Amino acid sequence: MKGLEISRAFWEECGKPLFEERFPELMGMIAVGLVGSGSECYGYDDDVSRDHDFEHGFCVYLPDEERVTRRQEFLLGRAYESLPKEFKGLRRSLFNPAGGNRHGVFRTEEIYRAMTGFAGKPEGWRDYLRVQDEALAEVINGEVFYDGLGEFTAIREAWSNPPRDVQLKKLCGYLIRMSQTGEYNYGRCLQRGDEAAAQLSAAEFVRAAVSAWGWIHHRPSPDSQWCLRSLADYADAATLESLLRNILTGPCGDGSKEALVKAACGEILDKVRVTFPECGDAQELQRAALMLNDRIADGVLRSLSPLAAIG
Repeated sequence: MKGLEISRAFWEECGKPLFEERFPELMGMIAVGLVGSGSECYGYDDDVSRDHDFEHGFCVYLPDEERVTRRQEFLLGRAYESLPKEFKGLRRSLFNPAGGNRHGVFRTEEIYRAMTGFAGKPEGWRDYLRVQDEALAEVINGEVFYDGLGEFTAIREAWSNPPRDVQLKKLCGYLIRMSQTGEYNYGRCLQRGDEAAAQLSAAEFVRAAVSAWGWIHHRPSPDSQWCLRSLADYADAATLESLLRNILTGPCGDGSKEALVKAACGEILDKVRVTFPECGDAQELQRAALMLNDRIADGVLRSLSPLAAIG
């Protein structure tokens, strides 16, 4: 079973009956699920994932102290710790002071502040731009198994649906970053005989390409460990994923990588033109990027640097 399946089963079979018995008055206030960091939250866990920090567990998310007191939080935490230490062949580990607890009882405000820097919903495009894509990806991954109040889910859904202006600005930035690193920097590094710098440029190109593909589909991409893996989540990304993997693993300096970069640029440009008809006559990435930027409705956001949304 995948980690998310185990987490849900642990809640349904062990956690929910206990909490309903001991805290019936709080069931309408809590949310339960598993989101955030960790391969299991993305559904990417495998046999290698089980060598550390892999155990059965879930998170209980609480609203403010006016609705669930500190005393109640403490009692919920004690109840969570009383749950079975073994489940589906897994054993819960002791608290790790370096990594901290990834399961247990938390305040909703604390969880969202840790992931985004904000305690609740974003209030406009500026809030979205202050959060790195990797953090946005953590906000929307995983599952919410139960939400009696609906508050945790409402915040999650707000972060999951950035406005179209943010999508356009993000995509604009990543298309330009692709052009800079792949079409320009990579070749110039080779001309200087610096293969190491060329490889770094190629890696930056791949990261930008994955992010661009994500924002074409209105989704942020996870961190470098999982960004290529995330392309498998898109039914139309098989060709791009193959190209990008070969860019990272192929030889440097024999001309083949330049051809792969060109093909990857073409793959993304084709997708941009189909998804955004206003870019139908764009023949290069930078042209498409600037055309997208021109379609941003908010004048202030439109006037910012094309790279403003990607750091």
